[in-house]
Amino acid sequence: MVHHSGIRKMTFADVPAVYAIEKAVAVGPWTEKLFSDCIKVGYDCWVIIDGEQIMGYGILSYAANEAHILQLAIHPEYHRHGLGQKLLQHLLNMAKIHGGNEVFLEVRDSNTPAISLYKKYNFVEIGIRKGYYPGIAEGQPKQDAITMALPLW
Repeated sequence: MVHHSGIRKMTFADVPAVYAIEKAVAVGPWTEKLFSDCIKVGYDCWVIIDGEQIMGYGILSYAANEAHILQLAIHPEYHRHGLGQKLLQHLLNMAKIHGGNEVFLEVRDSNTPAISLYKKYNFVEIGIRKGYYPGIAEGQPKQDAITMALPLW
């Protein structure tokens, strides 16, 4: 049960917990080093917490007037509590603050809950990246990514 969630900047100390969530939700998960590198290079890295418990994370990068949601994940134990919406709204607010005109992301074409969330926020499909994600299981074919965009003006 989620009592009181908040969002704060991700720190290097958070990386092991973030990586544990990544392994629980991702096929072909990012490494701990990759999360640390995102913090080092100054990407906008956030965690959603309940007390000290990290329940999810989001990572944004910026280039020109665009923002790219690189990662957005909630631990399966906390799905269906509105945390994905809360974190997505925070990332969109941050993109606006940083002067972004548009936000982009890729989502696995089989991830219908995430696609529904993004569509609820008016993201639109702008393309398909064939074979972008590893297969769900070893030996399974790679999966496509849907590229989505949201104008912020």
